[in-house]
Amino acid sequence: MFFKKRKDRAKIEAAKTLADLNSEDEEIHYKPIEWSLVRRLMQLLYPFRKQYALGIVLGVLVVVLEMLSPQFMKYIINYTADYRANLGMVDGTSSALIESSAILHVGKVVLCWAGVLAVALVIQRYNILVMTRAGETVQFNLRKKMFEHLQSLSMSYYDRTKLGRIISHCTSDISGLREVNVWGFQQVIANVLIPMITAAIMLCIEDWRLFLAVAWLGPLLYWVNNFYRMKIGLMWQSIREHFTRVSTNLAENITGMRVVAAFDRQDANLATFNTLQLKNTTNNIAAARVNGLFAPLLELIRFIGKAIILIFGAYLVVKGRVGKVGGVVAAFIYWDRFMDPIINFGNFSNQMMMAMAGGERIFALLDRKADVYDLPDAKLLPRIEGEVEFDHVTFGYTPDRPVLHDICFKVAAGQTIALVGATGSGKSSIISLVARFYQPQQGRVLVDGNDIRHVIGQSLNHQTALVLQTNFLFGGTVTENIRYGNESATDEDVVKAAKDIGSYDAIVLLKDGFKTEVGERGASMSLGQRQLICFTRAYLADPRIFMLDEATSAVDTATEQQVQRSLETLLHGRTTFIVAHRLSTILKADCILVIDAGKIIERGTHRELLANGGKYSHLYDQFVKMSE
Repeated sequence: MFFKKRKDRAKIEAAKTLADLNSEDEEIHYKPIEWSLVRRLMQLLYPFRKQYALGIVLGVLVVVLEMLSPQFMKYIINYTADYRANLGMVDGTSSALIESSAILHVGKVVLCWAGVLAVALVIQRYNILVMTRAGETVQFNLRKKMFEHLQSLSMSYYDRTKLGRIISHCTSDISGLREVNVWGFQQVIANVLIPMITAAIMLCIEDWRLFLAVAWLGPLLYWVNNFYRMKIGLMWQSIREHFTRVSTNLAENITGMRVVAAFDRQDANLATFNTLQLKNTTNNIAAARVNGLFAPLLELIRFIGKAIILIFGAYLVVKGRVGKVGGVVAAFIYWDRFMDPIINFGNFSNQMMMAMAGGERIFALLDRKADVYDLPDAKLLPRIEGEVEFDHVTFGYTPDRPVLHDICFKVAAGQTIALVGATGSGKSSIISLVARFYQPQQGRVLVDGNDIRHVIGQSLNHQTALVLQTNFLFGGTVTENIRYGNESATDEDVVKAAKDIGSYDAIVLLKDGFKTEVGERGASMSLGQRQLICFTRAYLADPRIFMLDEATSAVDTATEQQVQRSLETLLHGRTTFIVAHRLSTILKADCILVIDAGKIIERGTHRELLANGGKYSHLYDQFVKMSE
């Protein structure tokens, strides 16, 4: 009974979660494929137009050479028929000699046929190399462009976009373009050229009556293909979207596995995942139903054409209106060749729909503008002293809900300023504005008198460093992670920085010291060890403005005291912002700002604020009691 209730509860929670996903999804409405999207996809291929043109020429040559095969077959059949018909009319010549001569002649024709096919195979090999190289280069450039664009987007994009959706754009959406980028041009031309060539051969070279006998199937094929294209188009857009939801949900669960286990959410999360999977599976099955109707229908039309050619061709041969049986056989084969690209159109159409659906989402991302960007008149920020001023700053992550209200303060170069207040009061928002992760809706943030809206972002970021409460380590060694903020630093510089910051002893105690692999996102490190590595990384970057956002909260008291002693010396001459709930880390700050509901309600040194007996004094009394 307990497990039944638990599963029922999980299903209810899964339904609620799915409803939230549907209500929050910004891509739930699908648009029909537009030619403007096709043109944008073509622009990706345009720089490689010479390679694609060469590939198309080679592909056309292969098609033309392959079209000669029915002619060789026709000649051999007609020659053999003529030989049998004329064998009894030959006088004075040995029948064995005549047979040997006929076989030799047919062998020469087959050898010539094999030569044509060999040339076609060689050309096809180079065609594959040329088209694949061009298409894969397009894929490479698109991934590069996507990665560069993602790095240029503002933090607000990552605040409101799920990780799985971003990963899906960079992987499955781009992969969906591959077949079109490699073979798209050639497929389109081949699908048009082959039916035209075969129809022309049947009409002009073979018997025109056989061509007219099956020509009425053309409009039927057009109608079937057009219906299929419109039907499957929206289906593929839906498939791509719901697959992204599955990827997003999977990424969230893997990332938050500790929380999932801690709150016993396995059943509820599995139910949600299965619900998303069911929708994805249902969409794929629906598309398969359409494909399952389309493909057999085309095969039926192919068979009808074959039957017409054979029956009508036999009638014409019997009546003596077609002189050679080989012509009927050739027409039969050409009809097969005529139908091949039309039947393959189903697979190509699927690839096109995947590419269109993925391309629509990719371009939507590439068209997204960063909220924070360098203005046209942005100037390079020289080495700064570190003076920071907030001039009547109002800011909200959404403009209609400000989290900071008319913030004004000025920090002299080299000073340490502490931000104190309850959770959600706006302390971290001030840090984010200094780092230019966001732009204020009103007011200015000045560094050395320069409005950071009008400076080149990189020239500011190169002179700032940020250590967060939960910092991120990249896969690699401890040394590689410390060097991340200063790639030119030597191993000796890394060791010296660790000694200066006070993290050296903790690092050398690791399994392989500075060469220890940190694991994915620092999984093999304790929280305190990760923080010490991040401290060292920030220090090695030699910033002029240092920001510590709850940076010591994960470090034990003994380590915190050690780091604090180092910071007193190491941060000398650098402007430092400290956000901390542990008030012991900010006692010696040059100025303490007490933030409440996005406003500065008190400011001053530790002694001054205690003497005022206000909010800060109350917070400090609570801290002292908790420390006892």
